[in-house]
Amino acid sequence: MRQLLLIVVFAAACGSSPNQTGAVAPNDATSPISTTGGTGGGASRFFGDPHSGNFWLGPVDYSESQYHNACAPSVKYPAAIQSLYGNYIMGLANEAQLQNLTAGNGQLCDVCAQLAANGQSLVAHVVTYGDETGPNDIDVSPQIDGALDGASGRKLTWQFITCPTTAPITYTFDGRQWSNTWFFRVWVRNARVPVAKLEYQLAPSAWSTADWQSDGAWQASGADFSAGFSLRVTSIDNQTVVEAIPGLDTFDPNVGIVSQTNFQ
Repeated sequence: MRQLLLIVVFAAACGSSPNQTGAVAPNDATSPISTTGGTGGGASRFFGDPHSGNFWLGPVDYSESQYHNACAPSVKYPAAIQSLYGNYIMGLANEAQLQNLTAGNGQLCDVCAQLAANGQSLVAHVVTYGDETGPNDIDVSPQIDGALDGASGRKLTWQFITCPTTAPITYTFDGRQWSNTWFFRVWVRNARVPVAKLEYQLAPSAWSTADWQSDGAWQASGADFSAGFSLRVTSIDNQTVVEAIPGLDTFDPNVGIVSQTNFQ
């Protein structure tokens, strides 16, 4: 982007080659089993209206060669998430919206969009956002720029779409205060449908809504999470997934917890 938003938080690094849909085939091809949201996969669905704008070579890359990816922790996207997403990654303008979610608030991190330009089409994951030359303009990785033949022209159409994954949701955590079991920040990665809400529960208490942060993470505090807790994720189309999370400081926060399921 012309001036990408810089946000500092945490993660690891690594890369992989995307397949033709913009997603990398998961290491485990077993179809996930859903508790409330159904098995992952299914027909692609679009969300919101199509947009017309320009695409620019970011740079948007996992190594953050020039700009920090605003949806990533300070130590970059975790290696496992990079592998799931592949190198078809992009950035939105701050003003971009889907329903009541806004990119500039970190609420469109990790969603997917179908891009079409110069007779080519692909699906990309959003990993950053910032100032753009127009609200419908996007920044893209070198791999997208090449696949869409950016040298032939910069006009494109794009629209939010279900992410092309059959792998489960992954929850990665902020490790900076990992020994403090009264506080956590978590990213919901690889969700097939954009996320609208995340709640947490310490049984037998009621569900509480976590606070959405500008880097796409969700934050909760004020309770002892050392003995484990539950997360409930709700998508923009009202699907839900409930996940049991072990006690904080008992697993690698950067690797996180891989769910049993994903949205339809």
